[in-house]
Amino acid sequence: MQVGALNYQVQISRELNPYDTQEDHWYLQGFTKSQLVLPTTEEWFGVSLQVFNWNNQAHTPTGNFYITDTLGGRYVPMPDPAPNPYSYVPESIPAWGQLPAIDSNAYAGWTQGELLIFKIPYASIANRPFVLHIVDPTDSARQSTIELDV
Repeated sequence: MQVGALNYQVQISRELNPYDTQEDHWYLQGFTKSQLVLPTTEEWFGVSLQVFNWNNQAHTPTGNFYITDTLGGRYVPMPDPAPNPYSYVPESIPAWGQLPAIDSNAYAGWTQGELLIFKIPYASIANRPFVLHIVDPTDSARQSTIELDV
């Protein structure tokens, strides 16, 4: 979907298991101990994105996302104080480039995208579908949405 000058593609969205030492554990690296505290009523949810710049000049992608559920719940991604190689970081994308770069760890991973990490109440899983809102960085009144799989 196009937002501003860039095209955003959700690679995958799913619940994350922080005890999975093979994969999901790495996605949560960089968060502080207090951020990693997860109440028993919540779970981790990840959205993997690719962003494409099909223009002849550099553009910076948005950092403004949120998820809604069918009952109006609204969830924003966790701020990551020390981004890891899989974290979504809205850095300038060169002309004809993409995020993540094809030589990055995030692109080499199985989702080939950078992750937004959310804390979502377990009860909200019943209120699907989730909708990801991608807000235009140049005009907050404009946004695109995409329905997410869980």
